[in-house]
Amino acid sequence: MNVSLLFLRKELREVRKNKFVLPVYLVLPPIAVILPVLFAAFSPQIVAIDQNDPAILAILRTVKNTPEFAHMQTDEAITRFFMRSLVSFYLILPVGLSSISAAFSVVAEKQQRTLEPILATPITDLEFLIGKLLASLAPSIILTWAAAILAAVIVNWITWGSYDTALLPERFWFIGVFVLAPLMGMASVLAAIRLSAKMSDPQSANQFTGLVIVPAFMILIGIFGKVLTISMTAVAIACVVVVLLVLFLLRLNLKNFQREEILTKWR
Repeated sequence: MNVSLLFLRKELREVRKNKFVLPVYLVLPPIAVILPVLFAAFSPQIVAIDQNDPAILAILRTVKNTPEFAHMQTDEAITRFFMRSLVSFYLILPVGLSSISAAFSVVAEKQQRTLEPILATPITDLEFLIGKLLASLAPSIILTWAAAILAAVIVNWITWGSYDTALLPERFWFIGVFVLAPLMGMASVLAAIRLSAKMSDPQSANQFTGLVIVPAFMILIGIFGKVLTISMTAVAIACVVVVLLVLFLLRLNLKNFQREEILTKWR
């Protein structure tokens, strides 16, 4: 079997054995299913509770000023708006799921003194990095997509017959879940791998990831904000920005994953 595939299998086993990863995997995906279902079932009721509430009034103004929703009944427009707004959670999901396992990816090798045996194989620096990236990213993307698909099925079942067309998938939701979310996950993993390479203690790497890297990507998602739900141009720009960030982080990691540096400075 190809050495890179063997390395990837080894990395996936390490992720499964990571005791810090399992709780996050068990908590976040169910929330990603439950939230859209709740909003699909109760969005009109939420708005009807108090239409004088400033937050509700702001939502109604946003919906009314969105041309795509202008011709719809209020209940349908509000529900579709909430479904689209939840795309942000699917951007957060791969970041939260994958960055934690990535934080352990290199520092654990340093602590266990397994770097030298790995580097004694014919594996290249790029294969080393891609193996670490895929082992952390692939499970999180699979869970994100599975949660999104399951949520879409349940939402459409709940709202079947209430509206002219199915609520999900729609274009913003589709691009957010299947394009932007993996890109965000990839960027967060590359940032966490670089951090892991600089750390000497797994616990410190985990804490730093939770306190710095994950919040930093939350802020990035927050900056994208509402425009991601009303402008396809903004979605395209966001995708380009994250692609550039991924390329920058990939180059940064490759530059610092020189084999000689690993053997001489990462002990």
